[in-house]
Amino acid sequence: MKKLLGILLILLGSSCNKEKLFDGPDAYSDDFESYHILDEMLLDNDVKWSFTQNTYSGNLIEVDSSFAHTGSKSMHFKASKSTNEHGASKASIAKQNMAFWENEILVVEGWHFLAGNDSANWLFLLDLEEQTAIGAGPGMRLALVNGAIRVEHKYNNPDILQLTSTPVQMPRNQWVHIKFESKLVQKKKGYVKVWQDDVLIIDQSNWKTLPKDILYFQQGTKGMYSSIEFGITANTHDSDMEIWVDDIQIWKK
Repeated sequence: MKKLLGILLILLGSSCNKEKLFDGPDAYSDDFESYHILDEMLLDNDVKWSFTQNTYSGNLIEVDSSFAHTGSKSMHFKASKSTNEHGASKASIAKQNMAFWENEILVVEGWHFLAGNDSANWLFLLDLEEQTAIGAGPGMRLALVNGAIRVEHKYNNPDILQLTSTPVQMPRNQWVHIKFESKLVQKKKGYVKVWQDDVLIIDQSNWKTLPKDILYFQQGTKGMYSSIEFGITANTHDSDMEIWVDDIQIWKK
């Protein structure tokens, strides 16, 4: 109990002390060329990737040695369509215990190959959030809606839509480069930008990009992002989906 009280006082004392307490790397990249099987990615102490999510029995997460954007390997994900009965269907990998704080600029980019032409309404491609002892805190996600990327929030902010009334569609059955950049601010002074194949499709300024501080041992956030998830982070209710991901980069600008 005394230890818990001590941590509470540190959190309430200053953001500087808090950043020291919850320190972590602010850069990571992976082209998946060094792996043969999934277990080689999941080492102790988050040296590489932290965990996978595979929520339906028929879902698949694997290192694919026959298909890639560059080199010879990529990550391959398959997920059955989500149902109301069983919840979100996920097939994804996550990197945790990173550290991106207030007023920092976070950049995440990678190559995605979404197979097939079936409807993929509300397919989630990337999750940015905060981990806690109980569960993940609120964050931002990239969702595919009516064939176009948008930014969806897990906290009380409206979705960020594309710049034009006719959104740029995400191509299917080919490699697509997606780049996400955000200045992290708890007030409406941040920004979010998204590029698709080097075309700026989302440019939102004066935006709250970090949720408010909540004590770290509760459901919520400690005013930072530390977890980034790729793959099929939540599948559509429309169709089974298959996607490849390659050449991931995460860094602080």
